[in-house]
Amino acid sequence: MRARQQRGLSLLEVAVTVALLGLLLALAVGRWQGYMALQRLRYGAAQVATGLRQAQERARAERTAYTVTFVAGSRAYPIVRTGGGFQENAELPDGITPTASVTVRFDAFGRPVDAAGQPIASAQTVTLADPSGRTATATVSPGGGIDYQGP
Repeated sequence: MRARQQRGLSLLEVAVTVALLGLLLALAVGRWQGYMALQRLRYGAAQVATGLRQAQERARAERTAYTVTFVAGSRAYPIVRTGGGFQENAELPDGITPTASVTVRFDAFGRPVDAAGQPIASAQTVTLADPSGRTATATVSPGGGIDYQGP
């Protein structure tokens, strides 16, 4: 009785296998990049809300006004004590920027006010966008509540 001969894989079988693995890897990488972009946008909205809360709490604790300035298309946003003495230069995640310039002010009691120092009549919203056009928001209500919403 003869032993059965073992054959290896043909070149065609190896090529098809490698092509399928490459296709699966390309699909996985694309989905992973989309997922990471979405997470950066969500994190950016949470980060902006936290920065606004920090400014509000500092205003209350130090009994002085604070300003947070967002510039359309810029990742950087300073949190500044009116009159100097404190400035934090915060930065949004890569690829995340505000869609419009917005300045949020808090008076010495942590209340949101306009440029003239009067209480705001309507909510102030900072809208963030990623390169694909998805958006998330952080909102300061006239009563001082701060909330964020992601995609």
